[in-house]
Amino acid sequence: MKTKEKKEMDVDYPFIIHADPFQLPNTYPTHTHGLMEVGWPEFFIDPLAFGGIGNAGLINAVYRFLRRPGNGSRLDAVLKGEIVEITDEDLYPGCASDTAYTYCLREAPRSFEGVKLAFPNQAEHENIPLRVVQIWVKGDDFALTDEYYKGGIKW
Repeated sequence: MKTKEKKEMDVDYPFIIHADPFQLPNTYPTHTHGLMEVGWPEFFIDPLAFGGIGNAGLINAVYRFLRRPGNGSRLDAVLKGEIVEITDEDLYPGCASDTAYTYCLREAPRSFEGVKLAFPNQAEHENIPLRVVQIWVKGDDFALTDEYYKGGIKW
């Protein structure tokens, strides 16, 4: 017997997640590859937010949330220049947690340093289509600055 939550986890993800599980001294953001091929923007998040495994789980949860019927308007809002907030309760309904986070989504330009690190070839070549949504934890606004990503993130 499958619960609603289990069924939601049984998603065929049209992307891979590129993360740095080895915590190298100079690393890149956790990010997707493959979403542009299915008409979605790629996602990326600060590798220090929750680590490679935690970030991958969060990217998967955001994708599952945005693809649910009725939530597509939130992705549309991001792609129209709005910042959209999503809570842990949105992503994991009914799951109790000692720490509740709010995640913010925005479209980041190809000129943003985090995008350049995660998607160097696409960011450099204007003729390659690229749309990217940045995920960050509300309050971690340093992740919105070019300076934070310049030269790679230092552990």
